[in-house]
Amino acid sequence: MIDNTLQNGLSRRVKQVRKRTLPLRHLLLGSGVGLLLAIFCSPYALAANSTDPTVSQPWLAEWVAQGTFEEGWLNTLLAPLTPDPRVVRLMDNQAEAKPYYLYRKNFINQRRIQRGHQLMRTHRTLLQQIQEQYHVPAEVVVALWGVESDFGRSAGGFSILRSLYTLATEYPRRANFFRDELRHFLQLCQEEGWDPRQIKGSFAGAIGQMQMMPSTLRQYAVDFSGDGKRDIFNNPADVLASIASFLAGHHWDPDGILAVQLKKKKNMDLSSLVSPSLNEMQPWQTWQERGVSLSPQDKKPDPNEPAALIRLEEQQGSRYYVVFGNFKVITQWNRSSRFAMVVRELAEAFRKGE
Repeated sequence: MIDNTLQNGLSRRVKQVRKRTLPLRHLLLGSGVGLLLAIFCSPYALAANSTDPTVSQPWLAEWVAQGTFEEGWLNTLLAPLTPDPRVVRLMDNQAEAKPYYLYRKNFINQRRIQRGHQLMRTHRTLLQQIQEQYHVPAEVVVALWGVESDFGRSAGGFSILRSLYTLATEYPRRANFFRDELRHFLQLCQEEGWDPRQIKGSFAGAIGQMQMMPSTLRQYAVDFSGDGKRDIFNNPADVLASIASFLAGHHWDPDGILAVQLKKKKNMDLSSLVSPSLNEMQPWQTWQERGVSLSPQDKKPDPNEPAALIRLEEQQGSRYYVVFGNFKVITQWNRSSRFAMVVRELAEAFRKGE
């Protein structure tokens, strides 16, 4: 607060300036007291000089107003963070953009297949229990485990807190999505008793050995071991059951088919039949009427089973597959058809090895 002596002095100077018809801003710039008054009176002063994220980011202020988080806690967590430029670069250069024959090499090799076989033997009883409860094949669960984190060996070394805050503030194209994931992450930390500053994962914010996004974790992660916590970092029972929980929650059909590779027929242009998206599946009978058929050894779908035709890139040309409902379920985990096909191929390798 400015005392009366200073205020009286300032008033006299303002009157003098008005007599000389000089703008008031000249007086303020020439007077230390006037400058101080201008700063305190500016409606933007506090916001412009504040380092509190809840002031600079209106969406954080909304969380506070809604009672989701305490303001001081948010500011303490987020104020020290700086954007991670690696995260934005990696978001724009993801492996799913590669042709399938190159993408596959990232996940399917002899070492990973052998490791998967070994783990299926090690966890045979556990996987049987999970399959009985969720009705999802063990080989599919283990394949997702292998693709996402190499069976827990590569769960990511990025700070989840910093990554999500970077994407929420520095990645406009999907900022709303990552703001929501940051909110779920912070809620998850409060629910599970995690220190948000200590949690590591992928550059995109996926967490744990199954690399689930925070919103997915909150909904589908389970405490299958019964020890009172959802340990998706170190407990295989919770990790594998959480994968099965997700697939079952997205309507996995225990009697359904994933995908069948088609053999090209002479004079049949499969490229013209490729589905625009998996959201536009047609009954299998419709595909048969268009001339699409399976080999005699392939499992035959129900005529009304929804199906789509996809094309994947191989070195010697395109391969075509009819994919069904369970394939689409896997794309609820990761929207890429390349990802879903890698899971299917790895699961097939595990199944045959058993």
